[in-house]
Amino acid sequence: MNNQHPELFRRHQLNPILTVADWPYPANSVFNPGATLLPDGTTLLLCRVEDRRGHSHLCVARSANGVDKWQIDPQPTLLPDREHFPEERWGIEDPRITYLPELSKYSIVYTAYTSSGPGVALALTDDFHHFERYGMIMPPEDKNAALFPHRIGGYWALIHRPVGYHGAHMWMSYAGSPAGCVVECE
Repeated sequence: MNNQHPELFRRHQLNPILTVADWPYPANSVFNPGATLLPDGTTLLLCRVEDRRGHSHLCVARSANGVDKWQIDPQPTLLPDREHFPEERWGIEDPRITYLPELSKYSIVYTAYTSSGPGVALALTDDFHHFERYGMIMPPEDKNAALFPHRIGGYWALIHRPVGYHGAHMWMSYAGSPAGCVVECE
């Protein structure tokens, strides 16, 4: 079959660009990063790092060109906080980063792994050093979520993948009315 369409995506010849061998502390594996481009042009990856127990946390890696010379935080950037967020009991994983111009912050929607299965949790940051956690915003079984960067009709929109009786499907959920917000309404 003759493909008339140009190639949209191509794996970089150096893939994988980061491996567990690059990590400054012991880990089993590194994968599934959220990615964003910072205002200074730096590529930031918020990587899922699985520790030696099999529990995951998130760690930042930065690169000027998004390919090499990665600067990796020397310690985990965002660890599960089981005391304040018991839904993170088995770890946190699969971050999705969206810049929210209205709030001048980045949203990190991630999977919190509870004893009941995966659920969707939310944190905000403006520097990837300090985080405002909002906890679980979609209960188990639900994961692979991302917040849209702008409100739609006055509501924050979240795309996510709940698992129900008939399997997993992509859903859109909305919040932000005066009765309730996914993130703080101004």
